[in-house]
Amino acid sequence: MKVFSLAALFLAMSASADPQYVIHYAQYQSAERGVAISKLLGSIQQKGYQNQPGFSRDGSRLLWTAQAGTGPMATDIHWLLLSEGGAGKALRTTPFGEFSATPVPGSDTDYSVVRVEADGTQRLWQINSQTEQVLYPELKGVGYHVWGSDQDLLLFLLEDSTGPNRAVYRNKDGELTTLAGHIGRALLYQANSDRFFFTAPRPGQPADSPLWLWRYQAGGKKAEALLPMPADGQDLAVTSQGTVLVSAGKYVFQLSGDHWLPWADLSKQCGGKVSRFKLNPVQPVLAFVCEQEG
Repeated sequence: MKVFSLAALFLAMSASADPQYVIHYAQYQSAERGVAISKLLGSIQQKGYQNQPGFSRDGSRLLWTAQAGTGPMATDIHWLLLSEGGAGKALRTTPFGEFSATPVPGSDTDYSVVRVEADGTQRLWQINSQTEQVLYPELKGVGYHVWGSDQDLLLFLLEDSTGPNRAVYRNKDGELTTLAGHIGRALLYQANSDRFFFTAPRPGQPADSPLWLWRYQAGGKKAEALLPMPADGQDLAVTSQGTVLVSAGKYVFQLSGDHWLPWADLSKQCGGKVSRFKLNPVQPVLAFVCEQEG
């Protein structure tokens, strides 16, 4: 059985011919088609793994996962103020591996992270600069997560004896609904429709089939496959107006009805591929990871 984990992924990336990870953050403005980058605000280029950019709820901070040593426990969440830039600093230094900082609904200081614990268990934790606590101790094998609007979550749960990597919805009462298996790592919540999005092969297709975009109405019984992802489609994001976006190669596309349209050309800023990206919830600022084999 092939088992995915953040720890295994981190070790593989650290041991291989290091991909070069550069996190850019830039202002954008409306263009004839989608948006155009108007000003590059800064770049974070440090040795080793750095990925998974995100923003604070008030839009003032950029956060990301940064390598802090060697081994699967050697990542911390770093942050910087957009108004100041710089190299940033650790939100909280711990002996554990932490990934995917996400603002906790209703809090301007707390973030949920996937923590790789001492025994390799991956669970959700809530952290800030001073305190930490485990969320939902019974929920193990968390790879990625995204919050809804009612204390609910869409989760990427790791492959285990019960099934493959899978998309699982958790409502505020703790009830779990499995939506699809063999999913991709991208998860998204669209607030204006109370819908979640993820990627997985089309129903009935083999596990290694091309990924489709799936949609799930919060609280529903099942998800639906909408359309194929663009070639090389990687990550998902959403605009403040609710437009679904996907990164593919050096470009970002927007969902329009039943097809994809260009939204942003990042080829001038990225010579590799845009593997992750996130939009600031308050300002017209885009953060993206340019990944290139070095």
